Amino acid sequence: MKGLDNFELKFAKIYPDFTRDLIKSCDQLTSTEVKVCMMLKVNYSNKEILKQLNISNSTLTNLRCSVRKKMGLKRNQNLPNVLVSL
Repeated sequence: MKGLDNFELKFAKIYPDFTRDLIKSCDQLTSTEVKVCMMLKVNYSNKEILKQLNISNSTLTNLRCSVRKKMGLKRNQNLPNVLVSL
């Protein structure tokens, strides 16, 4: 988990308001969903996210779907693009 902690610290220094703004826009996100959003914001590939979080591909698919649903995104809205704009 040390690698993940290091990622979160570096991320917070570069994007100090992102997590707050994300949770403000959608307070139902779990901590894992927030981590996925952080990784998507910095353009991590699915493969990198899977390795970093030690989860299966189906779990990542479910997490991404859950984030999209909780954020109220439409089918034509790209999740990473929405996160970059936050």
